[in-house]
Amino acid sequence: MSTGKPRTPLRSIQAKNYRSFVDVEVEFGSFSVLAGPNGSGKSNLLSVLQLVRDTARTDIPTAVDQHGGYEQLHRATGDAGPIELTIKAEVTENASSGAPDEYILTLDKDDAGIRRTEDFQYKRTAGRGRRLGFALEGVDAVKVQGNRSNKTSSLTLTDARINAHWLGEGPSRFVSFLSSIRYLDPDVPAARRPSRFDQRRLAPGTANLSAALQQIYDAAPDAFRELVRDLRQCLPGLDSVGFETRGGDAHVVVAELHENGLRRPIELADASFGTVRMLALLTALHDPDPPNLTVIEEVDHGLHPYALDVLVDRMREASGRTQIIAASHSPTLVNRLESEELILCDRDPETGESVIPVLTAGQLAASRGTSGRGLGELWYSGVLDGVPSVG
Repeated sequence: MSTGKPRTPLRSIQAKNYRSFVDVEVEFGSFSVLAGPNGSGKSNLLSVLQLVRDTARTDIPTAVDQHGGYEQLHRATGDAGPIELTIKAEVTENASSGAPDEYILTLDKDDAGIRRTEDFQYKRTAGRGRRLGFALEGVDAVKVQGNRSNKTSSLTLTDARINAHWLGEGPSRFVSFLSSIRYLDPDVPAARRPSRFDQRRLAPGTANLSAALQQIYDAAPDAFRELVRDLRQCLPGLDSVGFETRGGDAHVVVAELHENGLRRPIELADASFGTVRMLALLTALHDPDPPNLTVIEEVDHGLHPYALDVLVDRMREASGRTQIIAASHSPTLVNRLESEELILCDRDPETGESVIPVLTAGQLAASRGTSGRGLGELWYSGVLDGVPSVG
């Protein structure tokens, strides 16, 4: 099913003086997996997307506070400059690989507090021509470049009113892209509980898993059948997935697993950790109308190695509807990836600086071709840098 959404809206992230990063720039495809040992910077890179998403949903000071404050985000070295986060993407109407949208968020702090600047450039018209750009310093001014306008405003990029006639639809579209990023880190205890019937869009922590599942059942029966088929490959005794609706003051729905040979269905409250987590991931990956970008933290956590075959195939297939960026430290999962799908991460033991990527896709392909072994085997054996940590 075609949704008209770009398969690879996010082209790259550059992060300077942010957490474990001095200056890293990482490019992404439609399906990318960050792999590396604990502390190598995988989660820090994904948290860049969390931060810019949250600034789009609320405001910059609130988002910074939610993420631990400036000191927590800033790389604590004596000569470090301000935090600078750059997002390059193809979101607005006329964006392309040669003229991507470019958003830069700069954060600094002095005695007066946090200073922030947002810079955004995009191509307002089709064909050849300059991109339109503007900078927002704090909330005091908008400086428009390209058309030499000196208009000023007390807006931020996340303010819906910035969609003025002299800026076009671009900023609004870009903010919508940032705010719609799905950052998935299933909270299994919460996912086990009954869901309110009216909360049917999958929540980031999947606390409404049962209701989101029923939404797919109701709205996309074919997708639901494929979801159950995938789950059967991980749970050979599974027959079907059903639902029980319960009344009362809060109308709720409970998902149930029907297994062969059992008289009674198994509610999610009684299902195993790995089963609930896999079901949550499959619910996101079979969503018929997903956001443009889905980010998955520790995608292999709690899953049996046999389930990783299913998971990799499903993420690869889903990347035709939503760009997938996931983090893993499983050699078993990495072994199932192609060279262009893997981004290896490591950390300098002396400086603490994250190194991402460790090797290019071409270097990974060359190592794989020379050895005839899978990427996971090469990584685990130490042929590639960023060896998985034990435990």
